[in-house]
Amino acid sequence: MRRNVSPLILVVLVLLSVAACAQPPTELVEAARASVAAVAAEGAVYAPTEYSGAQAAVGQMDAEVAAQAERFAMSRSYDRTTELAGQAETAAADVERAIDAEKQRLRTQATQMVADAERALTEAREGLADLSEDEAASLLSDLAAAEASVAAANEALGRNALSDAYDAAQSALQTANRINTSLMAMQTESAAPAAPDVMRALRGGIDIPRMVYLNGQPLAAGAYTLRLGDGGVPPIEGEPPESTRWVEFISNDDDSVAGRGLAAAIPDSEIAEVANSWVPRNQASVDELQGGEYIRVWLNRGGVSYLVHATTSAP
Repeated sequence: MRRNVSPLILVVLVLLSVAACAQPPTELVEAARASVAAVAAEGAVYAPTEYSGAQAAVGQMDAEVAAQAERFAMSRSYDRTTELAGQAETAAADVERAIDAEKQRLRTQATQMVADAERALTEAREGLADLSEDEAASLLSDLAAAEASVAAANEALGRNALSDAYDAAQSALQTANRINTSLMAMQTESAAPAAPDVMRALRGGIDIPRMVYLNGQPLAAGAYTLRLGDGGVPPIEGEPPESTRWVEFISNDDDSVAGRGLAAAIPDSEIAEVANSWVPRNQASVDELQGGEYIRVWLNRGGVSYLVHATTSAP
């Protein structure tokens, strides 16, 4: 005898079939987690912003998986989970690209700084050779430290530890430049008096040829001495805090701070991207740009150039 299946049983069977199809995309989820985990070590060092985004994407995916698991079996849907798994994979790929870009930047800059430091050390050794043993004694430890930093930078470059290489190269260049600054001062004291304008530039002295505006405030034409200022600077999105610094304009009339300009701080290793001619070393200078529309005030100290661009018309 043929038995008829009741409509209720048919409905139950259909619902069970649908529920069986709504299975979590476990392989996609695990693959996305693995992709983000694979870039974790270098992402935290070389691409922290992008890596944080990838972690957030995994968190959203996991939260969606957990939310579906709490739902009634026959009402679960993993379409959103699949979408979020794809977003996590894309975020992991973004981290990988950011890592590669930052590594290339660090390698290029570290290599350039090592070359600059080696040239500065050659100059320093020549300068030290002209000094007496007593005069050179105070700088020999700095020379040894700079040489050790160059060696450390090259070793780190060799093993692809690019953050370490950058830090060591920067330390080497700064120390080598400091030695040469000290040598210049010692040689200036012992040699015949230098021209007054040269000595003034070394001390940070400049002449502003006409009224300019610094941060919207007028600064009269006249003689000033530049010095690096303290205090926080306005943050610039996407730039490290050390990329800017206040430069103070000290009036030669009464030694007061007549104005402050926000300067872009550019290491000597990168200055070729800004200037393609003479670059002041350990001194100050003033240039007129764009037919006098701007005055560029330039102060170089400790292997870093601080550039202030002042307008000659009211903002």
